[in-house]
Amino acid sequence: MTILKSHVGNDAYNSYSTLSDFSYNCVTYLLENNEMIWKLLKHNSADAWNETDLTHSEKAALIYAGQQDASVSRVFLDIGQPDVLDKEMCILRISPISIVPRNRTVGIVTMLFEVYSHYKINHLSNYKTRIDLICQNLLGEFNGVEMGGIGKMFFDSIRSTDNKMTQGGVTPFRGKRLAMSTNVGD
Repeated sequence: MTILKSHVGNDAYNSYSTLSDFSYNCVTYLLENNEMIWKLLKHNSADAWNETDLTHSEKAALIYAGQQDASVSRVFLDIGQPDVLDKEMCILRISPISIVPRNRTVGIVTMLFEVYSHYKINHLSNYKTRIDLICQNLLGEFNGVEMGGIGKMFFDSIRSTDNKMTQGGVTPFRGKRLAMSTNVGD
């Protein structure tokens, strides 16, 4: 049996060809557009919010790139934690968690932003928590923003019931899971 790839209308089917780039594109966007998140991830002090901005190299060094020792990284492009964390630190995980097709051409991809902080470093000297401040910055940075290769992100439960912020983690690393979506049509 021969399957023809050039049927009329084949281009009307979404191939989700950029799905594997979504996490990377979100991290790349944060590299250029948000200093607060990087300061809160790098510095464990209660004054982390008031530290000087990181250089591009310092930020890049916090992104996990498959090295053996994941404990030196703070930003991951997947879900789950394969290693036991024994340091007081804060991490950010960014990954696509669901695709809901609206039709054959357009689907809604939901991105999950997981923020986990060790209890001992979560409270900041400005009477805010590291987790909430990072989530606030993620919402402010991504909601309504056109992301190259991703589309316009939204935090809207009418368009996707996946969009919400919930508690997550396991003691002593507790955190929040923020789900935002985008329409994807190739």
